Amino acid sequence: MEKKRRTGLVLCGFLAAAGLLWGATALLQPGHSGLKRVIYGDPQWEQWGGRVVFLGDSITDFCDLGAYYPGLNAVNSGISGDTTAGILERMDSSVYAYEPQVVVLLAGINDLLSGVDEATVIQNLLTIVADIHGHLPACRVIVQSVYPVHPWYGGEAAERIRTVNRAMAASAGEQDYRYVDVYTALKAAEGDSLDERYSDDGLHPNEAGYLAVQPVLTEALKDVIGKIVYG
Repeated sequence: MEKKRRTGLVLCGFLAAAGLLWGATALLQPGHSGLKRVIYGDPQWEQWGGRVVFLGDSITDFCDLGAYYPGLNAVNSGISGDTTAGILERMDSSVYAYEPQVVVLLAGINDLLSGVDEATVIQNLLTIVADIHGHLPACRVIVQSVYPVHPWYGGEAAERIRTVNRAMAASAGEQDYRYVDVYTALKAAEGDSLDERYSDDGLHPNEAGYLAVQPVLTEALKDVIGKIVYG
């Protein structure tokens, strides 16, 4: 009996150590058939220690970066209600003051919903990227797709979002940034609207929405940071 007890303790200790080694954090994420456990995080993030600035509007502002991206040295530079033009005006204080190694950009939905044309949004996003490259040549930039919205914003909004996303995906190689398609992870199974499970107001992600984004964005962060560390 004592031998079995010691064996059980050793096994428990091994499993606990393995959990710490991998730096994993578990959360519950809604799935098509109830809740499923999601493991995320990267143990190399804390060892690396580089700073990552998340730049954007309220969708970024409302995101608890410590909860969804544990171990990442992250700065939340999201401002509720901001636009691509507004972001361009605050780059010094919101980005360069932190001297980041990576910038994660998510912007454009406030522009589109307020009537700014797609060409202007695309140009502003590309200008933000170019500005970062100009001020911080070694900094890597990740550009998230504009997220889908609820159907009550209208079919025109959905089409305009798709137009911006297509353009940003097409320009990624030439403009030297990593484009991440989060739109697909958030949209409903049918159509191009935001899955109702992922938002309470049709625009901002709820906990389930941020959890749906997390593995997609984490994969991009792992890849980009891995290239910084290992070349």
